[in-house]
Amino acid sequence: MDENDRTTFRTSTRLTFVFMLLMGLLAWVLVHTVLALIAGRLPADYTNIAVSGALYAVVFSVLSVVLHRKNWSSVDVTAPTLGLVEKGRSAVLPWQAIHSATVRRPGPFAVLQVTVRPGAVAPPGTTLRPRIRAGQPVYTVNVGLLRPATGALRDALARHLPPVPASERDAPRR
Repeated sequence: MDENDRTTFRTSTRLTFVFMLLMGLLAWVLVHTVLALIAGRLPADYTNIAVSGALYAVVFSVLSVVLHRKNWSSVDVTAPTLGLVEKGRSAVLPWQAIHSATVRRPGPFAVLQVTVRPGAVAPPGTTLRPRIRAGQPVYTVNVGLLRPATGALRDALARHLPPVPASERDAPRR
Protein backbone atom coordinates (compact mmCIF):
# COMPACT_ATOMS: atom_id res chain seq x y z
CA MET A 1 0.00 0.00 0.00
CA ASP A 2 1.08 3.56 -0.66
CA GLU A 3 2.30 5.38 2.47
CA ASN A 4 0.75 8.61 1.15
CA ASP A 5 -2.68 7.00 0.79
CA ARG A 6 -4.64 9.13 3.25
CA THR A 7 -8.29 10.13 3.44
CA THR A 8 -9.61 12.34 6.20
CA PHE A 9 -13.33 12.43 6.91
CA ARG A 10 -14.43 15.52 8.85
CA THR A 11 -17.77 16.82 10.04
CA SER A 12 -19.33 19.20 7.52
CA THR A 13 -20.19 22.58 9.03
CA ARG A 14 -22.90 23.19 6.44
CA LEU A 15 -24.58 19.81 6.98
CA THR A 16 -24.39 20.19 10.75
CA PHE A 17 -25.95 23.67 10.57
CA VAL A 18 -28.81 22.46 8.34
CA PHE A 19 -29.39 19.39 10.53
CA MET A 20 -29.51 21.51 13.69
CA LEU A 21 -31.78 24.04 11.93
CA LEU A 22 -34.26 21.29 11.08
CA MET A 23 -34.06 19.88 14.62
CA GLY A 24 -34.66 23.37 16.07
CA LEU A 25 -37.70 23.93 13.85
CA LEU A 26 -39.09 20.51 14.74
CA ALA A 27 -38.62 21.22 18.47
CA TRP A 28 -40.30 24.63 18.11
CA VAL A 29 -43.35 23.13 16.36
CA LEU A 30 -43.58 20.32 18.90
CA VAL A 31 -43.40 22.68 21.89
CA HIS A 32 -46.04 25.03 20.48
CA THR A 33 -48.32 22.13 19.60
CA VAL A 34 -48.10 20.75 23.14
CA LEU A 35 -48.69 24.21 24.63
CA ALA A 36 -51.76 24.70 22.39
CA LEU A 37 -53.11 21.31 23.48
CA ILE A 38 -52.54 22.14 27.16
CA ALA A 39 -54.14 25.58 26.80
CA GLY A 40 -57.05 24.11 24.87
CA ARG A 41 -57.05 26.84 22.20
CA LEU A 42 -55.22 27.74 19.04
CA PRO A 43 -52.74 30.64 19.06
CA ALA A 44 -54.12 33.96 17.77
CA ASP A 45 -51.10 35.23 15.82
CA TYR A 46 -49.46 32.70 13.49
CA THR A 47 -47.08 35.29 11.99
CA ASN A 48 -45.35 36.00 15.31
CA ILE A 49 -45.08 32.27 16.02
CA ALA A 50 -43.52 31.61 12.59
CA VAL A 51 -41.03 34.48 12.91
CA SER A 52 -40.05 33.58 16.46
CA GLY A 53 -39.70 29.91 15.44
CA ALA A 54 -37.38 30.77 12.54
CA LEU A 55 -35.34 33.09 14.76
CA TYR A 56 -35.09 30.42 17.47
CA ALA A 57 -33.99 27.76 14.96
CA VAL A 58 -31.26 29.99 13.46
CA VAL A 59 -29.90 31.06 16.88
CA PHE A 60 -30.04 27.46 18.14
CA SER A 61 -28.16 26.22 15.05
CA VAL A 62 -25.46 28.89 15.21
CA LEU A 63 -24.87 28.32 18.93
CA SER A 64 -24.79 24.54 18.47
CA VAL A 65 -22.20 24.80 15.71
CA VAL A 66 -20.02 27.29 17.61
CA LEU A 67 -20.18 25.64 21.04
CA HIS A 68 -19.84 22.00 19.99
CA ARG A 69 -17.30 22.31 17.16
CA LYS A 70 -14.41 20.97 19.26
CA ASN A 71 -16.41 17.79 19.97
CA TRP A 72 -17.10 16.90 16.34
CA SER A 73 -16.21 13.50 14.96
CA SER A 74 -13.58 12.68 12.37
CA VAL A 75 -12.03 9.57 10.85
CA ASP A 76 -8.51 9.49 9.42
CA VAL A 77 -7.78 6.54 7.12
CA THR A 78 -4.07 6.09 6.37
CA ALA A 79 -1.99 3.16 5.16
CA PRO A 80 -0.65 2.15 8.62
CA THR A 81 -3.55 3.20 10.92
CA LEU A 82 -7.18 4.16 11.39
CA GLY A 83 -7.64 7.34 13.44
CA LEU A 84 -10.94 7.92 15.25
CA VAL A 85 -12.01 11.14 16.99
CA GLU A 86 -15.24 11.49 18.95
CA LYS A 87 -16.14 14.18 21.53
CA GLY A 88 -12.57 15.47 21.71
CA ARG A 89 -11.05 12.04 22.41
CA SER A 90 -9.11 10.04 19.88
CA ALA A 91 -7.85 6.54 19.22
CA VAL A 92 -5.32 5.43 16.63
CA LEU A 93 -5.61 1.75 15.72
CA PRO A 94 -3.23 -0.19 13.47
CA TRP A 95 -5.06 -2.13 10.75
CA GLN A 96 -3.71 -5.45 12.08
CA ALA A 97 -5.55 -4.84 15.39
CA ILE A 98 -8.93 -4.30 13.70
CA HIS A 99 -11.26 -7.27 13.33
CA SER A 100 -14.06 -5.41 11.54
CA ALA A 101 -15.23 -1.89 10.73
CA THR A 102 -18.86 -1.38 9.77
CA VAL A 103 -20.98 1.68 9.02
CA ARG A 104 -24.42 1.16 10.54
CA ARG A 105 -27.68 3.12 10.13
CA PRO A 106 -28.45 5.48 7.25
CA GLY A 107 -28.26 9.25 6.90
CA PRO A 108 -27.23 11.68 9.63
CA PHE A 109 -27.52 9.00 12.32
CA ALA A 110 -24.88 6.70 10.79
CA VAL A 111 -22.17 5.34 13.10
CA LEU A 112 -18.88 3.58 12.44
CA GLN A 113 -18.33 0.56 14.68
CA VAL A 114 -14.76 -0.70 14.80
CA THR A 115 -14.24 -4.05 16.55
CA VAL A 116 -10.73 -4.82 17.80
CA ARG A 117 -9.29 -8.33 17.42
CA PRO A 118 -9.11 -10.45 20.58
CA GLY A 119 -5.74 -10.03 22.24
CA ALA A 120 -4.85 -6.86 20.30
CA VAL A 121 -3.24 -4.05 22.26
CA ALA A 122 -5.70 -1.18 22.72
CA PRO A 123 -4.57 2.47 22.89
CA PRO A 124 -3.92 4.03 26.32
CA GLY A 125 -6.86 4.74 28.64
CA THR A 126 -6.77 8.53 28.11
CA THR A 127 -8.03 8.14 24.55
CA LEU A 128 -11.42 7.27 23.12
CA ARG A 129 -12.78 4.45 25.26
CA PRO A 130 -14.34 1.40 23.64
CA ARG A 131 -17.49 -0.36 24.73
CA ILE A 132 -17.29 -4.09 25.36
CA ARG A 133 -19.68 -6.13 23.18
CA ALA A 134 -19.58 -9.92 23.13
CA GLY A 135 -16.29 -9.75 25.01
CA GLN A 136 -14.58 -7.57 22.38
CA PRO A 137 -13.80 -3.83 22.50
CA VAL A 138 -15.87 -1.83 20.00
CA TYR A 139 -15.16 1.83 19.15
CA THR A 140 -18.21 3.79 17.97
CA VAL A 141 -17.96 7.10 16.09
CA ASN A 142 -20.81 9.19 14.62
CA VAL A 143 -20.14 9.48 10.87
CA GLY A 144 -23.50 10.61 9.45
CA LEU A 145 -22.46 14.22 8.89
CA LEU A 146 -18.87 13.52 7.74
CA ARG A 147 -17.60 14.53 4.32
CA PRO A 148 -16.74 12.75 2.05
CA ALA A 149 -19.90 10.71 2.59
CA THR A 150 -20.26 7.31 4.23
CA GLY A 151 -20.00 5.52 0.86
CA ALA A 152 -16.45 6.86 0.45
CA LEU A 153 -15.70 5.82 4.05
CA ARG A 154 -16.88 2.26 3.30
CA ASP A 155 -14.63 2.16 0.21
CA ALA A 156 -11.60 3.43 2.15
CA LEU A 157 -12.18 0.87 4.90
CA ALA A 158 -12.52 -1.97 2.37
CA ARG A 159 -9.17 -0.97 0.78
CA HIS A 160 -7.33 -1.05 4.10
CA LEU A 161 -8.92 -3.78 6.22
CA PRO A 162 -6.91 -6.99 6.28
CA PRO A 163 -8.76 -10.01 4.89
CA VAL A 164 -10.60 -12.08 7.47
CA PRO A 165 -9.11 -15.60 7.82
CA ALA A 166 -11.43 -18.44 6.84
CA SER A 167 -11.37 -19.84 10.38
CA GLU A 168 -12.82 -16.57 11.79
CA ARG A 169 -15.28 -16.08 8.93
CA ASP A 170 -16.78 -19.58 9.29
CA ALA A 171 -16.89 -19.54 13.12
CA PRO A 172 -20.41 -19.46 14.60
CA ARG A 173 -21.48 -16.14 16.16
CA ARG A 174 -22.72 -15.86 19.73
